[in-house]
Amino acid sequence: MRRLWSERGSASVELIGMTPLLVLAALAAWQMLLVAYSATSAENAARAASRVIALSGDPARTARSTLPAALRHGVSEDTTGTRATVHVRVPIIVPGVDSGTLTVTRSAELPRG
Repeated sequence: MRRLWSERGSASVELIGMTPLLVLAALAAWQMLLVAYSATSAENAARAASRVIALSGDPARTARSTLPAALRHGVSEDTTGTRATVHVRVPIIVPGVDSGTLTVTRSAELPRG
């Protein structure tokens, strides 16, 4: 009877029960890092495109080439005067989920020199 009420091995059972929650928390944290990475990359691309506008170059080509290869799919650029706006799709780590609705938009404007 004493063996039936023993707590031996209960930590292992609790760890196995918590593993799915730990995996979900890690996936959520990774996805948030991808959003931050996409926002930073979009900001850098918008700044580079704005600089090229001030120098009378091709802002769309510059914005695309500034972005990392993983973020170039589905990127769009808008220019109005000296303002460059870059829209970047955020990569989703869950297979089968479309990231068409999850985008990051950043703008930059530099004065013409």
